[in-house]
Amino acid sequence: MRIFQRILGLTVLVVVFNSQTTMAVEIKSPDADLIVTVDHPSGRLRLQVEHKGWELIPESFLGLQVDGVNSGDQVRLIKILHERMVNEEYEWLGANSKVWNLFREVVLEISTLNGSSRLYLRAYNDGVAIRYCIPGANNKQIEADLTTFHVKGTAECYWAHYENSNEELHHITRFSEISDHNVLMAPLTAKVGEHYLAFSEAGCIDFPDMSWLKHERGIQAHFTTNPQGWKSEKDTVLSPWRCVIVAESLNALVNSYLVQNLCDPPATGTDFSWVKPGRVLWQWWSSGAPMLDEQRQWLDAAARLNWEYYLIDDGWRDWRQAGKDQWQCLKEVIDYGNRVGVGSIVWVDSKEMRDRESIRKYLTRVKKVGAKGIKIDFVPPATPEVMKWYEMAREETYRLQLLCNFHGCVKPTGLQRTWPHELTREGVRGNEYHMTRYDRQMPQDQDVIVPFTRLLAGPADFTPVIFDRNELRGFTRAHQLAQVIVYNSPLTHFADSYRNYLNTKAEDFLMDVPVVWDETVVLPVSKIGKLVAFAKRKGDEWWIGILNGKEAVRCSFAMNFLERDAVGIILTDVRDGQPYELNREYCTAKKDELFTLPIQPGGGSVIRLKMK
Repeated sequence: MRIFQRILGLTVLVVVFNSQTTMAVEIKSPDADLIVTVDHPSGRLRLQVEHKGWELIPESFLGLQVDGVNSGDQVRLIKILHERMVNEEYEWLGANSKVWNLFREVVLEISTLNGSSRLYLRAYNDGVAIRYCIPGANNKQIEADLTTFHVKGTAECYWAHYENSNEELHHITRFSEISDHNVLMAPLTAKVGEHYLAFSEAGCIDFPDMSWLKHERGIQAHFTTNPQGWKSEKDTVLSPWRCVIVAESLNALVNSYLVQNLCDPPATGTDFSWVKPGRVLWQWWSSGAPMLDEQRQWLDAAARLNWEYYLIDDGWRDWRQAGKDQWQCLKEVIDYGNRVGVGSIVWVDSKEMRDRESIRKYLTRVKKVGAKGIKIDFVPPATPEVMKWYEMAREETYRLQLLCNFHGCVKPTGLQRTWPHELTREGVRGNEYHMTRYDRQMPQDQDVIVPFTRLLAGPADFTPVIFDRNELRGFTRAHQLAQVIVYNSPLTHFADSYRNYLNTKAEDFLMDVPVVWDETVVLPVSKIGKLVAFAKRKGDEWWIGILNGKEAVRCSFAMNFLERDAVGIILTDVRDGQPYELNREYCTAKKDELFTLPIQPGGGSVIRLKMK
């Protein structure tokens, strides 16, 4: 028998197989294209997802195990407790200036032979999410998250082995070719038929960082730092969201804000009007530890480039001058930067601030010397205690109005929505893995995968734009320049020395390029692991960044994202020339005109267009 329940004007399809023991809940996305079913055949809580008639996630089992009790086992009844629909828009700092948050949610009471719990279930037009709520859990052992998602063996997967700082290489294989028991990073992206799925988490505050454990039929949530679990300190356990982005194109995949939408908005009464995104000049990648007597040159260069910030990285703690300690030297450098219009961000090792008292004391000192932000490095593996430490750091940096950037850290889980001053974080294999002094070289296929995996979780401090001719090694300057367009980071740290940026054909481009955008379009020519082509709009200007992988291509795309004709500048590789050379030409673009560029392996292009 089928029953339609209407609560708050919404429709949830409830299927009753046996009125005494069993019920299945079917919830549709607001556009009705995505259908999520939760039921419990044979007593096991199960989820299935289909989109426009295509089965995307077959039978997948749910449950959180606390003190030996699996909330998804021996299920007797599912009852709808609450239902709502949310339709809202909010401002954003990133690839788009506004985000639309539209979903249907049901809260289910799951009754088992061992008690009851709640399951939150959301259906979005672009995905699905679940979270667990377990009452009476204080001082009980949270042993395992048994959430599984069935992934078809034929699916093409874009994946990396899990590592605490999320800095492993990505691979492209069929799901069946990944060895069982491998622990994989989230987000894990897969192509199932003509759909793209990205499996991740959202809103992780007091659980360990989640990875995916691969098994024969799919993936299961896994806690690498706490494989035996941990003691709950709360009476009611509310897990992070386990979520899957569902997209029919790469454009829809990249423009999904499912992870962010699952997080809470800023708390009532908070004010983030002081948060200013910007471009950051940075010394460590090109030169190592910053030398005190060179700092004015770097700040002058940042001012000449019209950049907002300069990062004072590891090494400043060793500064000394006659009668002055490192903090006094630091203040003098920051004061000089303020005089030339460049704010300073200060690096710190997280071991300096591991509890709230030391966090507050250290950050207060950083604020007192005039810094605009903090870069917190070398964060320990993400146990529940460390994840709560991240939250304390966000709270205290907000209190002091300091921008926040974590390095040597876990992936983001959407909490930039709650704390907009955390403008970026590492948790990515970026250009710090392309450095001769550490004998590191990035394969040509890596930065054409990551925009469709790690960046789905949030901004990444990739540190783009290597121009040093001795450091390019497999890439061109045009490719490196395009990274700043493709890689979303509202606080963008540029890798190279200012000496390699000034007096080049790209100097005016670097002076003007935005780091937050109004609109982003992934061009259809893009293919994961092969080619990335993003068009991003700021005001009436479009900036196009193209990154090529291992093989030479002829990149053709239509300018149908333009509202009207445009004129501008194109920077490309010099054909058959040196990788450190740039070809610069004026160009015109007509709406719907086909644009074709030959691009060499590891090459790229940037186009800047202003609409007429």
